[in-house]
Amino acid sequence: MMRNTPTSAFKRLTRWGLSALIAALAGCASVPIPSTNAAPALIPIRNFVADWNGSGAYQISPDGKRVMWSARLGLGQGLFIKDLSNGRLQSYKIPLTGIWANDSRHILFNMHGGDENSQVLALDTHQSSTVARNLTPFPGSASHLLKQLPGSNDLIIVSNRRDAKFDDVYRYAMDSGELKLLATNPGHVGQWLVNDDGEVIGRDRLEGEEWVFETPGETPEKVWTRRFRVSHFDTVKPVGPSATFGHWWALSNRGRDKLALVEIDLRDGAERVEYADPKADVTSWSWSRQQQRPRAAVSEPDTQQWHAFDPAFHQAVQKLKGQSDARIEINNLSDDERWMSATVTRHNGGEHVLYDLQTQTFEVLAQLGRSRMNAISPLPPQEPVTFKSRDGLDLHGYLSLPPGVAKPYPAVVYVHGGPWARDLHQSNDPMLPFLTNRGYAVLQVNYRGSSGYGKAFMNAAQGEFAGKMHSDLTDAVDALVAQGMVDPKRVAISGASYGGYASLVGMTHTPGRFRCAISSVGVTDIAALLNDAPPYWELSKPKWIRYVGDPADPAQRAAMQERSPLFKADQVQGPILLMHGMHDPRVKVSQSLQMAEALRANGKPVELVLFDKAGHGFHRWQDNMVAYRKTEDFLASCLGGRTSGFDFFELGAKLF
Repeated sequence: MMRNTPTSAFKRLTRWGLSALIAALAGCASVPIPSTNAAPALIPIRNFVADWNGSGAYQISPDGKRVMWSARLGLGQGLFIKDLSNGRLQSYKIPLTGIWANDSRHILFNMHGGDENSQVLALDTHQSSTVARNLTPFPGSASHLLKQLPGSNDLIIVSNRRDAKFDDVYRYAMDSGELKLLATNPGHVGQWLVNDDGEVIGRDRLEGEEWVFETPGETPEKVWTRRFRVSHFDTVKPVGPSATFGHWWALSNRGRDKLALVEIDLRDGAERVEYADPKADVTSWSWSRQQQRPRAAVSEPDTQQWHAFDPAFHQAVQKLKGQSDARIEINNLSDDERWMSATVTRHNGGEHVLYDLQTQTFEVLAQLGRSRMNAISPLPPQEPVTFKSRDGLDLHGYLSLPPGVAKPYPAVVYVHGGPWARDLHQSNDPMLPFLTNRGYAVLQVNYRGSSGYGKAFMNAAQGEFAGKMHSDLTDAVDALVAQGMVDPKRVAISGASYGGYASLVGMTHTPGRFRCAISSVGVTDIAALLNDAPPYWELSKPKWIRYVGDPADPAQRAAMQERSPLFKADQVQGPILLMHGMHDPRVKVSQSLQMAEALRANGKPVELVLFDKAGHGFHRWQDNMVAYRKTEDFLASCLGGRTSGFDFFELGAKLF
């Protein structure tokens, strides 16, 4: 459903519309509530959601001659490009982050709306015009860049303009502007494979509970031939074409529990394992276009682990990590694979760097926003923790402790969305330092069903919504209570999407366990979630049905209702804060509206906050400003932590 709120600095950059008056008054925000001598200074909310000095999305151009990034420009978000040879700077008032096109001239964007429709845009940086060209001006549809073709400026784009349920494949000629249909989706094709010559060489088509991989024939009719089958509940994720003819690199867990990096024969599906981590899934990689193979694979049992196949790349990773558990994100490489743009995140800061793989030296392009917060107030580390569930599963998570607060701590269980997602170490999520700065311990649990820990761990969540998925959370809380870390009478639960659902389950299915709850875009009626699902969920419905049931079956629908917070509002024993985007296409706003109505009908304390420009999550700084302020005031009244009070940026949020 949804991952955690976007966390990197450039994603928190804003479509700012603050007037000069707001900027002038920013230093005059109301005086914080007095705190003890041991408590750190309160960090203003604007530093978390509208970082005036933040920047991000640094990328080296394919030719290695220019660097692009996003940062504030005037009173809004802008795009900057610097020529590395002469220092010439270009800037554009564009509130989007993009990627370089192969020609080192165009910048490509995916423009999303709150309704999750999207278009592909291109900005020509050699022209005086600052207006990006819309390559897919198809209203009411979602178009995405699938790949760029090596040695060409052409793009491969997928779009559901013809059928909202399924994507067709197009080739866009950058020089002529022609958009040519390459392959029409016959229905239930969920994945297309396109080689570096721009030819559609494979597709995955859903038949029942199996994906059938097919390749086209060589005749003009291109009759598709079945090659091999994959269970809908296994994963085979393409990485890139192999130098070996007829083979492709992929992440796969067929015949094994953990996702491994494999080389797969497209003729029969035979796999050769290149790298596997026995503790966790391989989740990402760094790709070498020159070698047509991954340069490194990444797994995350607790902290991020890099396994490099290339000695120069291994040396670079070690140099960037140093002696810390830093998270390294490779933003991109130049075509000659000498220059690498990377972001290094540590608990107390980090930096965006331009790394020279030839000389093994790097230049710091900018500091991450967290280091500026750390200058105001100390930021605690996000420590990996492990627990045992009541039925013996190993649970992994993270604990962030509030400085200046005595044990046992008031705590917030911060539940990730998905549910087939996971919390990560050093994810740079601003909610963590925000909550610890306000005086709360923050517990993140990768409950059963979370990704990253293998197929068996994920499958253990089948039929366990409001069941063992929830008891995993309470088992983790109990372990911390037993250690004297957490005050059992001062625990809140909060999250977005599935995390919002889990928060409401905490209040309705285990009343009294949590003092209060915050649900953002949360599910309250599981059957309604599936019945009202957007068209593009069609191919994921078999998975949903296996995990939560089929609403078309009366018996299963009754069980879904039993696991839905909406129908247990009378059980609640504490206040609830509901927040929802009006244009949410996944979890309809009616889910929160009905929950609020049910709570009020049962005399339960509830506050409902609606965001008229938001969808499934809050991405505008104005919305996050309101959400964070509501959060700190709500938790202060519930758990007794601190609140910073009115911030003049709130006025800007209301005006713009």
